[in-house]
Amino acid sequence: MCGISGVVKQSSHSISHSETHKLNTSLNLLKSRGPDAQASCQGSNWIIGHTRLSIIDLSGGTQPMQDKARGVTLSYNGEIYNYKSLREVLKSKGHVFKTDSDTEVLLKSYIEWGASCVEKLFGCFAFAVLDEKNNKLLLVRDRLGVKPVYYLQGKNTLYFASSVAAVRQLGDVSEIDHAALSHYLTSCRITFGERTLYKDIKILPAGTILEFSLKDHSKKLSSYWSRPVLSPEEKKDLNEKDLLAQTKNLVEESIKDRLISDVPVGCFLSGGLDSAVVVKEAVANALEDYPLYCAGTPFEKYNEFGFAAEMAAEVGKNLEEVRISPETFFEDWKMLIAQKGLPLSTPNETSIYRLSKALGQKCKVALTGEGSDEVFGGYLMPHFGVNDFLRGPKSEDDVENPLYWKIMRRYGRPFFYNEADHFFLTHSWMPMGDKAELLNEDIWQSLDDDDEVFTFYEDFFEKYKKLSAFDRRMHLHAEVNLEGLLNRVDSSTMAASIEARVPFTDHRIVEFAFRQADKWKMDFRNDECRKKSADLLVEEIDKENLVETKRLLRNAYKKTLPASIIDRKKMSFPVPFQEWLSGDLSKELKEFCIETSKKRNLFNAKVVENMFNSGNRNIWLVANLCMWLEG
Repeated sequence: MCGISGVVKQSSHSISHSETHKLNTSLNLLKSRGPDAQASCQGSNWIIGHTRLSIIDLSGGTQPMQDKARGVTLSYNGEIYNYKSLREVLKSKGHVFKTDSDTEVLLKSYIEWGASCVEKLFGCFAFAVLDEKNNKLLLVRDRLGVKPVYYLQGKNTLYFASSVAAVRQLGDVSEIDHAALSHYLTSCRITFGERTLYKDIKILPAGTILEFSLKDHSKKLSSYWSRPVLSPEEKKDLNEKDLLAQTKNLVEESIKDRLISDVPVGCFLSGGLDSAVVVKEAVANALEDYPLYCAGTPFEKYNEFGFAAEMAAEVGKNLEEVRISPETFFEDWKMLIAQKGLPLSTPNETSIYRLSKALGQKCKVALTGEGSDEVFGGYLMPHFGVNDFLRGPKSEDDVENPLYWKIMRRYGRPFFYNEADHFFLTHSWMPMGDKAELLNEDIWQSLDDDDEVFTFYEDFFEKYKKLSAFDRRMHLHAEVNLEGLLNRVDSSTMAASIEARVPFTDHRIVEFAFRQADKWKMDFRNDECRKKSADLLVEEIDKENLVETKRLLRNAYKKTLPASIIDRKKMSFPVPFQEWLSGDLSKELKEFCIETSKKRNLFNAKVVENMFNSGNRNIWLVANLCMWLEG
């Protein structure tokens, strides 16, 4: 993986010396993404830079890569897994190659097919193509959004880079997007659609091309890929044997593709189903040794070392245990915020970073299991929980409904206004009432009772109204949750100069999974469990273990993985952040957050103090924002 950065101006404007200096500063901030080389190319009205982490063709593939005769310059972050077969196709069309890199294949693919070349690429990527002859810049992001690219459009200029911190070095930005910040407090997500926490900095959506005209400074966004959107009636119900065989074949092929490398490859092993599948297939197909790494803390309930060790023994490999301490947690937390230019999205970003540091002693590439839950259906509470909304009362008068009093006791009222209301009541980090108390009164008033955030989700559910309610939740998590998870993996691994590859986000797997009926993702274990659930809320259903999640993936690997791995619940590198935030370091953090709240006039300092005193779990969100603001 690498880092990209650039400044592209309208044809009538020129790159200044200060902009050249800013680009170099921006590239310096991307050095951990590409410690092996750093370079830039410049024209009269543009400058594009690159930092390289050498993975394929270590001596070739230097970037930015140019074809001067055709006036094309490429800066690219990612891997094209089918580059060898594409190379042969391009050779048959008369293209001559000077390197063995996937970068040159991408460059010549653009020259041969233009922007439509993206439809031929299997991989993860974010790249910029400066096409002087056609007077345009293209920014492109892979189908699922494994690799990020952020941009800022100024008066006559477009700035872009692989991180928000690097974009801010190019263009002067400081105004906070309060609606995006409110969304962060609700969801712990650092993006809100294409918006970031800075008002003018956008993230290019997954599966999207941005075309910027050097002639008139206009930009156009176009989507080149999307998940299949099928009503229940449109989904074909294939037999189980064929479905499981197809699932296993697609997963195996995706993992094999992601073993392509000229440097050593390893894997993060949590001891859960997803990473166990990745390890099982990778070890079976890897040509060289394949190191395995697991992170945890001394607290038994916050580590998965036992399960991970069992899986490592299953494939005949040793397990490297990486221990996380409160001291390294706080140190890494601050560093990662500075690297990203945004708050963290989850506490375990620090675990992923430490894992990456350890893995980096032997490898430069790590395979990881992220994305499986969003693709195969792994979140019982937010996915299956929609049944509480469907089965529950639709008005205050529906007292005969078997869930009436349970919902009343759980949520303070017996019904949900609509699907978005149910989603917020059941899955918010910080409820609306708590946000109203925390945020500065003027800011909260300007948000009009969180209208933008609420409307975003209402519009999303309306957009997918032809789908089943369960499938709407699947699409929501594939779009919103997956963006956050992939950003987390990208930024945490790249901070340690490690390339993360995410097999479950292969678009062929995603297309296959979203064409299957809901029951193949998540369903009751049997008819007895279904009957038992009649008057239970989803939390009780979960406690009773009545539902099987990720049914396709779980059953496809039932015969090849230990039963203890197949049957266990999800943990995902947990971090005891609440204990640590109320421990020895809490006093200093509390004073910092109170002072920042007073200084920035963003939060009510008294409410922040009370949150610390009561051990409220949302001090994580507040502390994140305060560290980001003062970084």
